Amino acid sequence: MIYKVVKYGDPILRQKLKPTDFKTLEPLLPQLIKDMEETCLSVHGVGLAANQIGLSYRMAVILIPSSDKKNAPLQRVVIINPELVEKRGEAVEEEGCLSLPGLWVEIPRATDVTLEFTDETGTHRRMRARGLLAKAFQHEMDHLDGHLFIDHADPALKPAIKREIKKLRSTWN
Repeated sequence: MIYKVVKYGDPILRQKLKPTDFKTLEPLLPQLIKDMEETCLSVHGVGLAANQIGLSYRMAVILIPSSDKKNAPLQRVVIINPELVEKRGEAVEEEGCLSLPGLWVEIPRATDVTLEFTDETGTHRRMRARGLLAKAFQHEMDHLDGHLFIDHADPALKPAIKREIKKLRSTWN
């Protein structure tokens, strides 16, 4: 099932999600992961947090190319109750969000992160990521903590971002 992506302004996007009990979530996971993956791909996303489809589970699905080669297969990472334990380096790059379609803003992010989380099998994992995966981890963690990527924008850009959101809102379904 493809869910409708929750857009900017919906209160669920600003809620810090509480840890999800894995045993409660486990029977729902196969279908939920499939639905989140299909939803993410249907809108050409790299990642999708559960609250972006109106669910209050502290989890996200990330889909990134497994290599730099054209048409590389996607690597899927499911993160449940993630915790960012280390950040290194910084780069400022353009970033967008499925909940703010059409908006792209230069955002500073760590270039190298370490995340601890539970995966879809219930295994506790620790993963170090660089590049696009590191950026995706940070972006989805922000969602789970009730933050949006625009919160990290240069304060001088905030008035222009608000004006752009106001213009874009009329195009969102």
